[in-house]
Amino acid sequence: MRRAAAGAEVGLLSALTALVDAGPPSVRFGPWRELRRRLMSRPLPVLGAADTGGAARVDVGSRELPDPQAEVVLVTGGLGTGGVETVIGMLARDLPGHGVRTSVLCSAGGATAEALQNEGIAVREAGDAATAAACVAQLPAGAVAQLHNAPEHLIEACQAAGVPIMPVLHTTDINLTPEQWRRAGRLTDAAPVSVAVSEIVRAFHLRGVPQQPGSPIVVIPNGVEPHPAAAGTAAAARAQLSDLLRAPLDQVTLFTCLARYDIQKNVPGLVSAFLEAAAERPDLHLIVAGPVTDWLEYRLARALCRGHAAGHRVHLMGPSDPHRLLAASDAFVLDSFFEGWAVASSEAVMAGIPVVVSDTGGAAELVGEQGSRGYLVGNPAGDPEVMSMPRIRRARRRTGGQENRSELVDALRRVHDDVDRWRGRRGDLAADARSWLGREMMVSAHAETIISVAARS
Repeated sequence: MRRAAAGAEVGLLSALTALVDAGPPSVRFGPWRELRRRLMSRPLPVLGAADTGGAARVDVGSRELPDPQAEVVLVTGGLGTGGVETVIGMLARDLPGHGVRTSVLCSAGGATAEALQNEGIAVREAGDAATAAACVAQLPAGAVAQLHNAPEHLIEACQAAGVPIMPVLHTTDINLTPEQWRRAGRLTDAAPVSVAVSEIVRAFHLRGVPQQPGSPIVVIPNGVEPHPAAAGTAAAARAQLSDLLRAPLDQVTLFTCLARYDIQKNVPGLVSAFLEAAAERPDLHLIVAGPVTDWLEYRLARALCRGHAAGHRVHLMGPSDPHRLLAASDAFVLDSFFEGWAVASSEAVMAGIPVVVSDTGGAAELVGEQGSRGYLVGNPAGDPEVMSMPRIRRARRRTGGQENRSELVDALRRVHDDVDRWRGRRGDLAADARSWLGREMMVSAHAETIISVAARS
């Protein structure tokens, strides 16, 4: 009876998802999304960070730094939590160590903004054009503006003040109108240099702009900070998870997906495929952990679990400490429709666990040649270089039959069946990742680019 009711709920929520997808942005976002939150939200389990023993706050101003060769303002939208915010945080903290004085200009604050301010980093908030102009006027002569998904009023303020602009392309943006593509093309055409976080992002941008940019677009992959697990951390994290979720996890193969519940991350599609694999592997478990930006996504994923015999082995959590989750996990999975270079996937590779990732920006590089670090599966909506909202809508209308489903299910099975070998390689995989994926390489490449732009200004 319960499964029949869950099946009816899946049908209803799938139809509602299709209606929302077909609607204008005001239906997918804005007040209608807030209404869905009010009607559908519920408390989710959260795994917090480990006790650090009261580690002292980092005071950036107290560090001994090299003489600055350039000044950059990192310009962005809201500074809450997410992959782009993680990258901005690393750049803001580390660029001064490479000779680049740094500040941040955002349209709205949030957790990342507060953390940076607490560490002594200058963060200015400008939610309107007048405030933006005033903030930009305070920048020293010769400063460079590096754009990270910056809103239009902040870009215009930098342009009006004659500040050199360096766009950073973070994703394959499927929501741009023809006019927005023209503006994006003019921006990269006028910039001394632009940065793409992966080859797929660079190719996607060049396909979309009406003319080839007159300046180069260089690729600088997103790096991550290694968090080596101390002795006993993995066992302790898994034990804490077992207590939190009231599920025995000590003898299981545990996959983790660190992702928001929203249209990009395709959590219902992942859950549907995982349930098929879990039906054949009784010790296979999945954790999805992240903020809920659209509660319809969460409710559809939960309904899929309720309607399946293996549904109790899928655990839907809220934003949790990624390093403890990855320490507790045997593998990582992400089935997104589009990514620039997923920071969560990089963190999993850095943790030394195998990854199963859909074909999006950075995925092939993270998996490695001949699958040395996991499995690359097809994109759930087709070719990632020509991704579009209509393609994503079609894929979401058939959550149980997306294009990559058989590949994804097979990859999940393979990791499970070979989990002992992957566990034995964990230390070696983590050590290898630190040699090419660390934040130091990313920050150094950005610093060189910024200094080069400043020297030409």
